[in-house]
Amino acid sequence: MNRFARIISFLLGPTFTLFPIIFISVAKFSHDYSHALKWSIISYAFVLPVILFVVGGVMMGYFTNFDVSNREQRPLLFFVCGLAIFLYFLFIYFFNGPKIIYIDLFAVILGLTIITIVNRWIKASIHLATLTSAVLFIGIVYKGYAFLLLGLIPLLAWSRVKTKEHSVRETVIGTILGIVITLIVYLITRQFFMGLIRN
Repeated sequence: MNRFARIISFLLGPTFTLFPIIFISVAKFSHDYSHALKWSIISYAFVLPVILFVVGGVMMGYFTNFDVSNREQRPLLFFVCGLAIFLYFLFIYFFNGPKIIYIDLFAVILGLTIITIVNRWIKASIHLATLTSAVLFIGIVYKGYAFLLLGLIPLLAWSRVKTKEHSVRETVIGTILGIVITLIVYLITRQFFMGLIRN
């Protein structure tokens, strides 16, 4: 069961969970699946260096594990994520990327900011925050079909507790953060940025 839990934790981690978000976002507003796929691949060109940084950090002893579950080690990871986001923003700006990606970036920045603040008191699960946010986003875009994916949230929570990466409380807090972040981004986008995205 431990091996199964680790597989679930890996497959439902932020690296894989974030991939469909860019694709769905771009496809929703461009109605062009090849365009959406292209920008998803480009996006991952900026995610890959962060992954390699974590792998190198584990090999050199800067990080305890690939999940960077030690919260004292997370500020360094968040800094590198912030740098990657900044470079990605510049790329999108200069190469006239889809405007909807700005909203995705805003969501990631908001999420990292909130988790960094919460992380000072408790090690909230980034895995659960990301997956919950992704499931809610899919539900918002496809008007309710996310209920088919809701079962993934408790499955991931079980895997994080089973592998001793988080306590039950930390997975619950991560899930709540995912809900809060998604609702904040949705309300702000709907109120202020829908016209910009459609232009």
